[in-house]
Amino acid sequence: MFTSWKLKKTYRRKPLKSKPEASAVADRQLKIPGFSQDALAGLSVLCAGAGGLGSTIGEALVRKGVNSLTLCDEDNVEPSNLNRQKFYKKDIYKNKAIRLARNLSRESFLGTCITGIALNFNEAIKSGLVPHFDCIISGIDDELAREMIAEYCLTNQVPLITTAVSENGDSGYVHIQRPARACWGCVLPRKKRIQDDLDNYRSPCPGTPAIKDILMVVSGAAVYALDSLFMKRPVSWNYREFHLAGFMPDLSTQIERRTDCQLCGTKTAAG
Repeated sequence: MFTSWKLKKTYRRKPLKSKPEASAVADRQLKIPGFSQDALAGLSVLCAGAGGLGSTIGEALVRKGVNSLTLCDEDNVEPSNLNRQKFYKKDIYKNKAIRLARNLSRESFLGTCITGIALNFNEAIKSGLVPHFDCIISGIDDELAREMIAEYCLTNQVPLITTAVSENGDSGYVHIQRPARACWGCVLPRKKRIQDDLDNYRSPCPGTPAIKDILMVVSGAAVYALDSLFMKRPVSWNYREFHLAGFMPDLSTQIERRTDCQLCGTKTAAG
């Protein structure tokens, strides 16, 4: 039986102090129109999934200087993860969330507090081990898990950024779910799972094809989406779809709430 200290590990390094004549770590991003380091420095993010998307997104958030980042994932590192995820030989067969938190702490030049929790999202929330968060980023390769997280965010009025990539490695999407706006179910309507499935889901890595290319593209859009939620960085979309091969056009659109949505439709009708 696991104890809480085995399930959770937190790392925090002091911000790097620059010499008077040197540029500050955040100097270049402070020059971006609409960017606010103060907003980022006060932001706490929960990332569900510490694999290909979670590790790429996590690295960007830590380097940019988010106040705190919590990673939750129940899976262990496998040799096949090393081509695209921020793990090393010594991480193999150890928990992804805790090892990623450790690895990212080396890149915490702006003092980000990084916590790894060796549980899936549902178990982590129920465990009481998750610290405060202002937003959730979903980087899980599991439709059932994405739906459950979207429903949780609807119920608790928490902003959510959902990410996913295709099995053929050339496409992916990012969706921004704001409270009282179009939810993940409005974008990708389908028959809702029964509640027993949602309560008892488990999402180990299914071993699907994966490659770094599309992870970088989707992760970049997800990090930009986070900025747009808490800063004045402009965004005209709540759903973006990327196709690297070019046979299909990329999509950038603003999707409206659906009254027939299985996740939020009844709330829309009632409101």
